[in-house]
Amino acid sequence: MARLIDIAQEAGVSEATVSRVLNGRSGVNEETRRVVIDVARRLGRDVGLDAVRSGPLVGLLVPDLENQVFTAWAERIEAELFERGASLLVGTRARTVDREREILQRFLSSGAEAIIVVSGHHAQERGPLDHYREVIAAGTPLVLVNGVREDLDAAYLSTDDEHAVRSALSHLQDLGHRRIGLAMGDEHTWPVREKLRAFDEGMAAAAPEDRPVAFTDFSYAGGYEAARDLVDRGATAIVCGSDVMAAGALEAVRAMGLSVPGDVSVVGYDDVFWAALTNPPLTTVRQAVPALARAAVRAALGGGEQSRRPARTEVVVRPQLVARGSTGAAASMGR
Repeated sequence: MARLIDIAQEAGVSEATVSRVLNGRSGVNEETRRVVIDVARRLGRDVGLDAVRSGPLVGLLVPDLENQVFTAWAERIEAELFERGASLLVGTRARTVDREREILQRFLSSGAEAIIVVSGHHAQERGPLDHYREVIAAGTPLVLVNGVREDLDAAYLSTDDEHAVRSALSHLQDLGHRRIGLAMGDEHTWPVREKLRAFDEGMAAAAPEDRPVAFTDFSYAGGYEAARDLVDRGATAIVCGSDVMAAGALEAVRAMGLSVPGDVSVVGYDDVFWAALTNPPLTTVRQAVPALARAAVRAALGGGEQSRRPARTEVVVRPQLVARGSTGAAASMGR
């Protein structure tokens, strides 16, 4: 095994610097640390986790990595952490509160200095909060994305769902649509309630039958099922709660012998990377994931020395409507 002096001479630094790097201690800038690690590996020295992870460790919990919007969250947060010399632990598939609590406790036992939860059980209308309070009680900053709870002090980040829905409705109404449907997931979650409230306000002038709503889930199958229901109820345009749902809606409209946007217009939500590649390209609401991820990392790592518990904060970022080929002028459907 290469000696400290061998690594130091090759890297052009002192033995003390090499020792600090290999033992994961502070006081070495990021560029020097990387040089020392590269040299150590090249010379056959075993480089452990302490050396590679010199900065803070942050835990990130997302529902899954199959939905590309959550993959984008993980990638952007990791990139933001990397720029700050920090490392990332990722947990997924917390289908139950007990599973979510187990993942959060594993983060803590692994040395996570902050935890970010995207679309977790905090979004449930009456979801339990004790496992989040355990994180806060441990002095660990907690950042919760896509869901706000008045009875829990943490850092909250979300997309402006009111602006998102109003933008979609305004776009469709300008195209002549008057009977517009809303396809959503679980109606007991905070993001769905916010979108539904904005939809009801934006369609307040319309008769109830001209603003149908379908609750399924945020999946391709859910979008397919919701679209068939809404089109059967006379909708000439559908606003979906996710791009994955919108993809299912596109297929459902085609399966009914109708065309998009000739007969039915479809709007998605997220603007995942393939949204511009559907047939036709999907009009959607683009979440500002890079800006939200940057804010999440700042909240997680910006607690200061006197207290690692961030004060209650709420950050809301406006999304952007991206008009593509899946929306067009309303046509009479004879229904």
